[in-house]
Amino acid sequence: MGKIYLTRETQTILEKFPQDTLRIFETEEFKIAHAKEVINEAYVFEKQNKTIAIISKIFNIEAQNALLKILEEPPQGVEFLIFTINKNALLPTIRSRMQIINLLCKTPIAPLNLNLTNLTLRDIYDFLKSLDSLPRTQSKEVIQSLLKSIQESKIKLPQKELDFFNTAIQANIYYEKLHHILLPILLYLVENK
Repeated sequence: MGKIYLTRETQTILEKFPQDTLRIFETEEFKIAHAKEVINEAYVFEKQNKTIAIISKIFNIEAQNALLKILEEPPQGVEFLIFTINKNALLPTIRSRMQIINLLCKTPIAPLNLNLTNLTLRDIYDFLKSLDSLPRTQSKEVIQSLLKSIQESKIKLPQKELDFFNTAIQANIYYEKLHHILLPILLYLVENK
């Protein structure tokens, strides 16, 4: 069974593996072309067992689907390791086929710099505009920060709106734009203040 490491310290872990049998595929976004390279490498016969490490922040859905079969039934002598900082970046079907090892330290979630009790449409516009330069990998933190800000502002949300945050994190995984994810809940807050 392969392993999923939730960590920012990939090199520390990889140093523990024999370097002559280690194959590393590292990229910012793991795409279908990368998946094909990994599959090809897995089927290259070696006299010794080998370890294939996949390191990425973002995993394309098509690339993950391409890896499903080989992760479930790897060639003899091949072990797969996946390194990421967010287990939700991986499909549930991938997570179910591999052991998850969480080595991340929990960091406190900072509230947003947004006054939710006196929120206006102009505030929403300015806030969403400020997210234009935000790296995709930080989108989940913004969603979590919004929820924390709502809690700290003592704003009560109905269950339907609370469920929205789970949907928002899933939408973020599937590359939905952060503006589109946050706008409905921010408009709800303006409407119901």
